[in-house]
Amino acid sequence: MPHLKKAALTAAASCLLACLAGPVTAQEHTDMASNIGAAKLIIGDVKQNQTYFEQMFGMKEVNHYRSKDLYDEPIMGFEEGARLALFSPLADAPLKKSQYPVALLYTPDLDGVVKRLQDANYPVRRLDAANAGTVQIAIARDPSGNAIELVARPGKWEVGGSKLIVNDRQKAEDFFVKVFGLSVGRRFQTPAYDEVVMSFGSGAVLALFQPLSEAPLPKSQYPVVAI
Repeated sequence: MPHLKKAALTAAASCLLACLAGPVTAQEHTDMASNIGAAKLIIGDVKQNQTYFEQMFGMKEVNHYRSKDLYDEPIMGFEEGARLALFSPLADAPLKKSQYPVALLYTPDLDGVVKRLQDANYPVRRLDAANAGTVQIAIARDPSGNAIELVARPGKWEVGGSKLIVNDRQKAEDFFVKVFGLSVGRRFQTPAYDEVVMSFGSGAVLALFQPLSEAPLPKSQYPVVAI
């Protein structure tokens, strides 16, 4: 089993590189600094989860990576921008999911997608003004239990970024500033959580989210973001 896990980790790292190796847009040609290539969700059943993201959010498969007995990973995306990788470890038991979002999607039709989720009997919750301020936000949950933050924004659907659940927001922030040179954006502090949004300068963002009302959960051994 240790050999199998090592092989799976190596393969997962190769997939991370592949996620970033596809065609780039004109904007990406002008800004080749570090950026979010893909938010990665650890999932269970591939067909069930892939169908969810296709039917509920209109995403399409742009690539697919497999390794027998190790993992199955469709790469989902919109027309351009960051991707959403659905990584299914085939040899590992599922881990308990956080109640908080681990990926961010921008949508120009929040009302429409919330109704579509409700009609299909998928979990979704609109945040009130006390929790969302002036921004319109809904929290959906995929078939594997990953919470997805849906934010209303004019324009087109986009993968807005990855949200990492961290045990110590300050230590995590210091790491990403030192290693990747990220700039610190908006901060959100409530009795329930401490969050900072880190920016690469363009494209998707990386949010570091420390729950204050949820005990730390076991982390997956597999990557949850591609930079």
